[in-house]
This record gives sequence, C-alpha cells and structure tokens, in this order.
Amino acid sequence: MPLCRHSTSPTLPAPPGPTAVRLSHYVVTRRLAPRSANDNRRPRAVPAWPWAIVIVAAPTLTAALILAQLI
Repeated sequence: MPLCRHSTSPTLPAPPGPTAVRLSHYVVTRRLAPRSANDNRRPRAVPAWPWAIVIVAAPTLTAALILAQLI
C-alpha cells in the first residue's frame, strides 16, 4: 500500500530524551519532620551545654575539695 508508511520505513531508534533530574542528587541532609506545638518529646540531638558546665565545674570542685582537706 503506497499510503501506509509503517510497512516501508525502517525502524529508527527513538531520539534520546532529556534525562530526569532527581532532587535526591542535590539534597545533602534531610530536613527534620515538622513537630506540633504541643509535642514535648526531646529533640534527637542532645544539647552540649550540660556537658560544658560539668567540664568547667569539675576542676573548680576538685580544687575546693583539696582546699577543704588542707584546712
């Protein structure tokens, strides 16, 4: 059939289309999930300030104990 092009044209590969851009390739860290205002659970990260106070107070308390033993 002269009007039917499917039978006469050779099969050509499909032209390369644009590749999909994935956001996961660019995201380095994940965002924390939103929390409601009345959520009283502790956050995942433990705060460092209590440890800093203990580290600073330990030599002071040690010196006070040594001085108390000498007096």
